[in-house]
Amino acid sequence: MRPLPLLLLPVLSLAATAQNNSAKQGSGTVTGHVYCADTNAPARMAQVQLETVKDAEQRSAIRPQPSYNLPDGGIVQTALDGSFVIPKVPPGSYYVVATAAGYLSPRADAKDIDNAESPPAAGQPPLVIPKVDVQADQAAAIDIRLERGAAVSGTIRFDDGSPASGMHVGIVGSSKDKKGGTNSTDIGVQGNEITDDLGHYRIGGLRDGEYVVQTALIHLDLVPGATRTNGMSGLMRSSLMIYSGDATRKGDAVSFKLGPGEERTGEDITIPLSKLHSIGGVVTAARGGHAINSGALNVTTSDGNETIGIAEIASDGSFHLESVPEGTYKLRVLHARDTQSQILTAPGNVAYGSEKTLHQYGELEQTIKVEGDIPNLVLAVPEQAKQHAASQ
Repeated sequence: MRPLPLLLLPVLSLAATAQNNSAKQGSGTVTGHVYCADTNAPARMAQVQLETVKDAEQRSAIRPQPSYNLPDGGIVQTALDGSFVIPKVPPGSYYVVATAAGYLSPRADAKDIDNAESPPAAGQPPLVIPKVDVQADQAAAIDIRLERGAAVSGTIRFDDGSPASGMHVGIVGSSKDKKGGTNSTDIGVQGNEITDDLGHYRIGGLRDGEYVVQTALIHLDLVPGATRTNGMSGLMRSSLMIYSGDATRKGDAVSFKLGPGEERTGEDITIPLSKLHSIGGVVTAARGGHAINSGALNVTTSDGNETIGIAEIASDGSFHLESVPEGTYKLRVLHARDTQSQILTAPGNVAYGSEKTLHQYGELEQTIKVEGDIPNLVLAVPEQAKQHAASQ
């Protein structure tokens, strides 16, 4: 599992402020060193934080969820000799979570949180989470050794040979159920890696296991807000997920296995540009025929189990899905509505834009066969069913 990202440097000052304001008399201190197990060198400028044992284990027992609360004692960085000091810590038992790029950082409340790490296989060492007990007016010392994780790297390119730069790349655990999918309209990758100008990527800090690499071909426009002071807002024209093995469906992805600390190269993905087509048109109201100015579309497999692409409706009712693979799909129009931009005033006479819904429409679903580009498609959405009828 990729270590969940800790709160980064921009919030350190906030953590420090909260720590100073909430410090109680009789608190303790946690000190120690962080080392890299593979080199025995100090883990310089690593991040260290504490997680209350009780809270962490309760979150893990109920459902793995990341914690976005400020940790007790804040977040500190190790010095150049790997040492750290966390002052003003309330008495109690804590997990000590250290994070360094490329190394494993197990967390008690995050087992399989991003579906990118399966539990250790039988016969392999378990995840060890350092724990410390803090007593009032005393210093607790602990040294931590971080194991280097496995890594995978490769190149993402289009099928004409040109590199795909600026692509978001992530990694997920391989699903045992190859028929499994998701009909979620949320499309994105897990992780923050982005391909460079040559299309290269590298993802480190992985535990041994079976994985699939994924990337997203996203077309995003920035359009002006309701007022000039609102800046720009994003309009998702289309999005397509592509997986290991050049697959456009997760069920067709080709997984691979990583051994402990393995450096795997050559996990390339080719985007099948020549087999992608566009679907464009306008969304209108079935009654009246006017263009709908807000809503979304999604393209799913014919069985509805996996989302292939999504798009948003532009203010003139138009839509343009640019990256749809050949095949037969379900095309759905969701959350269609007539909206009106309005200017509101916040305290201090600060103007900001808002969107008011004037009328909502029902969903539309139709089967569509993609063998080439489909321009000028007109999708007429029906009136929304009455609320009392829908609840019956």
